[in-house]
Amino acid sequence: MTPEMRELHGTTNKTIEVVDFSDAEELPSKPAAWLSPKAAEIYKEVRKWLKKMGCLRGILPRHLEEFAHLKAKWHECEEQVKNVGMIIKEDGKVKPNPFMQFAQSFLKQSNEVWAQIYLVVRDSKSTSWTDDPNSEDVMEQILSGKWDRERGQQ
Repeated sequence: MTPEMRELHGTTNKTIEVVDFSDAEELPSKPAAWLSPKAAEIYKEVRKWLKKMGCLRGILPRHLEEFAHLKAKWHECEEQVKNVGMIIKEDGKVKPNPFMQFAQSFLKQSNEVWAQIYLVVRDSKSTSWTDDPNSEDVMEQILSGKWDRERGQQ
């Protein structure tokens, strides 16, 4: 498979590689049976967003399952922190709630898995990411070079 090369929009003369995942398997619509109900809900929500972005191919199912699982665990830890508080008393001593550290670990891991998913989305997109071409997304305008052109600046 030879990737298609396209010119970047804007004032740069760099080329980017647009990866074609059209021959890859599509993500399953049903989450794995081992996922918790919360993780299954997250899986479906992210898959829905990926479908909207046109990126159901090229992402390994295990990556999306792992992301959903870790995010669900993070939510559980955050619920515990919300219910118990950030500080607990144990054996007469005040200590930080261990669920805070667990939550931080799950969040870090889920962000690392999300970065892998996001790479596929980023590398497979060659057009604007918004549904509305007249979007007011400032960052999208800056990155595409439209920000300066619309204001008549060089």
